[in-house]
Amino acid sequence: MRNPPRVLHLALAAACAVVFAAPPLLAQARTPAPTKDSAQVVYDDDGLRIHSADGTKQIKIRGYLTADVRTVLNDTNDASSNGIAMRRARVIFDANLNSRVAMRVMYDVAAASGPSPIQDAYVDIGLGGTWWLRGGKQKTPVGLERYMSISSQILPERSLASNMEGGRDLGFLLTGSVAEEHLELSLGVFNGAADGGATQDTDANDDKDITYRVWWKPVRKKVNGAEQGFGLAYDGSTGIERSSGATGAKLPTYKTPAQISFFSYAEGSGVKATGRHSQNNVFAHFHDGAFGTMAEWFGNTQVVSKGVNTTTVNTGAWVGTLQYTLTGEPSQQEGIVPKTVFDYEKGNWGAWQVGVRAAQVHVGDEAFPLYADSTVAPRRALELGASINWFMTRQTKVQLAYEHTTFEGGAKVGNRRTERYVQLRWQAYF
Repeated sequence: MRNPPRVLHLALAAACAVVFAAPPLLAQARTPAPTKDSAQVVYDDDGLRIHSADGTKQIKIRGYLTADVRTVLNDTNDASSNGIAMRRARVIFDANLNSRVAMRVMYDVAAASGPSPIQDAYVDIGLGGTWWLRGGKQKTPVGLERYMSISSQILPERSLASNMEGGRDLGFLLTGSVAEEHLELSLGVFNGAADGGATQDTDANDDKDITYRVWWKPVRKKVNGAEQGFGLAYDGSTGIERSSGATGAKLPTYKTPAQISFFSYAEGSGVKATGRHSQNNVFAHFHDGAFGTMAEWFGNTQVVSKGVNTTTVNTGAWVGTLQYTLTGEPSQQEGIVPKTVFDYEKGNWGAWQVGVRAAQVHVGDEAFPLYADSTVAPRRALELGASINWFMTRQTKVQLAYEHTTFEGGAKVGNRRTERYVQLRWQAYF
């Protein structure tokens, strides 16, 4: 998918500004109000909650960890170590300060997955009705797969297509809903993070990114607590990115599901980000009964330079998933809730789900051979994967997955070696 002209970005931003004047209704991901508990201190499936005497203020403490057993079956170069790894370990603090102000801090207690161990650090301010403003370090509203928690993925790791999105960034995001909660709108200003899941803690230049999302949900229904139906969205961002030094701090590195880098710009040879970086995304999702599916399409551009040479590199990607709950629980984007929790003495085995995924990334010909080395960086990567997921409880899940990734180019002769990856993940929340 090629990027729309810049005028489309401006038109969408203007349209959002006009619609924001409409009557406010429900917003999508605002920090929830304090839970109505009968005691001031409560610990259950939703974490540890401490209330003020009048119940209007609340601190919620939660955490999660994911541990992996992972192996690349044909990794003759030891690019990835086979063995047991602690993928994530985080503690989450949510606080409701009053009826309109809430905040979150999410902290990595294991090895940090970005430049800072603090992943989320933001404040939500209710503006009336469903409209709210979030300021601080957060996920941007670009893409669905990256926006979802890693704990909700059909396969343990995100797909190749998630390389088209940034990770977390610092900025402000306004969100709200209209049309009886069927149309959700977001508009934000952020420092600007590179693709490839990069997390941004500081900004190397004065320019900022404008981000936006229009999410239409014409069919919405609740089935045993799960939200099902159909949704379609267009989102994206645009801004100027400039590398701060001789190497491209604002340029992405793309990774396979095994977390092995397969594409990067030739930063060591002086390639830098020197202009507009735009992300464009369309996604759709559908859930009905035990069946669910999701698809995304990306078209990103990045202006790069090397010496006196400058070009715009177009990168495209897509991903599609299918999921089916073998034990009958309703599917939804954010995982499933077992009808019975695991207890073998009572004959209860939780919930079981199967999922398949296909994804592809295609780097534009403009990148080769000046800005990226075609002998090590593939032009295209295709991923096919499948998993079986065991939900022992709502918070505890075991996943066994196989990923098969092929490449076009990326070797001195022919194609980069196919990656065959097996992963066993165990994750638990409190």
